[in-house]
Formats: sequence, structure tokens, C-alpha cells
Amino acid sequence: MSTASITPTEAALGAVVEGVDMRIPPDATTIEVIETALEKHGVLIFPEQTVTPAQQVAFSAALGPLELTANIDARLDGQPEIFVVGNTGLRPVTFAPKTDSDDLEWHTDHIHRSEPSRASLLYAREIPEEGGDTLFACMYSAYDALSPEDKRAYGRLEAIHSVAGLRAYLREQAGEDEYAPGRQEVMPESVTWPLVRRHPKTARPALYFGAKITIGIRGWSPEDGSRFVRALTAHATRQKFVYRHVWRKHDAVLWDNRRVLHAATPFDMARHRRLMHRTTLRETEPVA
Repeated sequence: MSTASITPTEAALGAVVEGVDMRIPPDATTIEVIETALEKHGVLIFPEQTVTPAQQVAFSAALGPLELTANIDARLDGQPEIFVVGNTGLRPVTFAPKTDSDDLEWHTDHIHRSEPSRASLLYAREIPEEGGDTLFACMYSAYDALSPEDKRAYGRLEAIHSVAGLRAYLREQAGEDEYAPGRQEVMPESVTWPLVRRHPKTARPALYFGAKITIGIRGWSPEDGSRFVRALTAHATRQKFVYRHVWRKHDAVLWDNRRVLHAATPFDMARHRRLMHRTTLRETEPVA
């Protein structure tokens, strides 16, 4: 019998999970509690978890098949299922803007791949003294807030996603002289998914896109597609749809990429270290 307790946050999404020890792979009952809460709340916070990389991988793998990051240099030595995020390596992987005035890189993981991610688990090993939070936006709420006319129109649209959009953002943040993507697996030039997808667990509709990695709308001009994505991002990430997670060391956060966007906030990388370990669950259901 699962001893997990779920306490929702006061935001549009997010819940704190107590009574789960990530050092031990979850049993079938606990998995069902987690999966149900994950779809309902979008983001699950597991505080005060002290896990090794191998334990994080084992816990994550109990929830479903894992996939490796395409960034070969960001795979943890000896545990390649761990994607090392932060500014501690030779090539920082942060996805965070330099300043508060820069655009956030709102996204859902691996939307640019032929098999996207259904969920991600991020574990905080080192955190900066200030900054480096993660914002999560509820795409159920963003869809529900659309007008009936927009819901009908958006339901017919297909969005185009490409790693080229993300690389352009990272290059802009780092500068041409500093940008060094490292060794990368070959990615498809672009993939196309419906702009509105229904969650396979409940059939509830959610917006499915990213601020930078979504580079256009099928059948539209690049200029019109770019304007549309900017406007959609502004709508979908309004404060009332967002939960801000202020990290504490040993927090683990699991989120549902089928219905949540997330973005990192800036921190002073010259003064502070941020080291996070991410495991990524591969999508097992059709996106369409």
C-alpha cells in the first residue's frame, strides 16, 4: 500500500509529494498514485530526496522507458541516462537567459524529436544562492482560456519544431564567440505535431509548443508563424497559469511534458554553481 500524500500548491499547477523515498523504485500502487497526480497537477515536487545517480535512474525507469539526451557531452559518465544540466561542466547547459530582461526559453522536452518526452525528473545537487528557479506553465489552463473561435482554429493547426530554433536562442544568449554546442546526435531537421494535443490519460486538451523550438506553423509564412508563436507564448505563460519552483538542495521535481511548459530563470553563473541531474521518460503514446 502506498503511503504517498499529495498536497497541491496554491498555483494553477503543482503538488508536493510526501512519503515517497526515491532511493527505492516505486511499487505498482505508488506508480499509479504518481501517474494520476502527475496528470492532475502537472508538476510533482519531492522534497528532501538524497539519491545517487543510479538510484535516480532506477526510480525513473520504474515509471517508463528512459531516453538519452542528444547532447553527448552532457551525459553523466558511467550513467548516461542522466542529463547533466548546469554551469559546472566544460560546456554549460543552462537554457537560462543571461538577464531578467531577456526572453525565457519556454519549452516542453524533446518536442523536436520524432519520439518526444512524456515526462522529466530533475534533481537538484547544487543550487545558486539566488536565481536559477524553474517556472512551469499549465497548458490545460492556457487552452481553456482561449475563445471558442480560437479553440476551433487552433485545433486545425500543426506546429513545426526544430532544434535549430533552440540553437539560435542559445547562440544569441552566449554570443557567437562563446557558443559551443558540443557533440550532438543527428536530429531530424524538423518535426510537426498538432498544436493542440489531448492527454492520453484523460483526453483533456492542452497547447503543445515551445517559445523558441517551435519555429512556425505548417502552411504559414515564417514571419506569420513567428508572430503567432510569440503571441501564443505571451498568452500561455501569463502569471496566473504559472508555478515558480524555488529550488532547495535535494529537491526532485517531476513534470508532465504532455501538458506543461517550463523555463529556467537567470542566475549569476560567474559567482554561483548550479548542478542538476535530469532523467527523461520517452513518450509511449501517439502525440496525435
